[in-house]
Amino acid sequence: MEEWKIIKPSIPLPPNRASLGSDTLGNTLNQLSFQDIYTTVQEDGMRYFPRLTAEGDVEVCIIYEDIDSFGEQAEAEVYLDFSRHKDNWIAVLWVVTDPEDPLGYPLSFQITKGTDRYLAVRFLEQERIWVHYLADVEAGIMHLYSEAISFSDQETERAVELMLAAYRYDPTKEEADEMPETTIYGEKLELSRLREKGFSFYFDYRLMENRFGEEGARELVMSTIFRAFWMMRRHPNPQARKAKLLLWIGEKIGKNRADEETHLLVVTMTPQLLDVYQVVNLSELEANPLATTLMALTEYQYLEEETPLESGYIPIAGYENGTLVHIEWRETSLFRLDQAFADEYPHRHNPYRA
Repeated sequence: MEEWKIIKPSIPLPPNRASLGSDTLGNTLNQLSFQDIYTTVQEDGMRYFPRLTAEGDVEVCIIYEDIDSFGEQAEAEVYLDFSRHKDNWIAVLWVVTDPEDPLGYPLSFQITKGTDRYLAVRFLEQERIWVHYLADVEAGIMHLYSEAISFSDQETERAVELMLAAYRYDPTKEEADEMPETTIYGEKLELSRLREKGFSFYFDYRLMENRFGEEGARELVMSTIFRAFWMMRRHPNPQARKAKLLLWIGEKIGKNRADEETHLLVVTMTPQLLDVYQVVNLSELEANPLATTLMALTEYQYLEEETPLESGYIPIAGYENGTLVHIEWRETSLFRLDQAFADEYPHRHNPYRA
């Protein structure tokens, strides 16, 4: 038996889990029969995810905000692309209605974990993967449409290579990821880029730390960012592939969606790239791979338009023409942020002088 099939563990299957099919199509799902979907969407906040059936197969669920948001997706071309980051094997489901503005849904499997490894191996063993499109409606979650997708032997071979690389990942050894990477000091950034307006994604950092610990929370954010950059590098739109952006990190004490005071983590993308993704309003921001991946995290709270320099955030990474840029900060680098803030907001308290 091939090595990638041997590493599939035995896991308990959900014996009474109902299946999505022709009998549920066009109907609101029963909350008891499909409790796992309701829990994943309403409690975990996931909008797309793999689902294990009672037969041990893997399918994909994508949840739209409403029926209208689903729009013309039934006519879209759907295909899979594969990557990995450390011990995470990533299958990106691309839904393409407009070749220049596809939607990407990254499904990440941590191969060192038994359940994730089972799902990943089974994902490739199956002759086809069913994708179910659902929507939030007043009565619950409605099943709108389903389609089956498959991939060639060549695609499977490439996916297997990446899966085995994730399985063999050794954090003590230097690894070479697919995406080229470089490192610069912060003072190399042009002042004009530091003044740009962007989109800020707010997360309940207290919840993240409770679930993963401080180090695990930061690793979650950084691995999500990496997946988003990888998706931009493979994006069908050449403008997206050649985009140039910065990612800023900040922290605040503020309110979450439940109006409770908490510790917030802020990830800001500059510039907004409205022209690249043809974004007219914030509801269309899902065309941006970075937004898609960040907004899918359970702890995501809300989105704001703001200038990160004004709030004292720090740019930690960038993306330039397919390359991941790590940004390092030292005293001379921080002085550049100090200078940029003082020039832009001369009469305000300068957070970079603290």
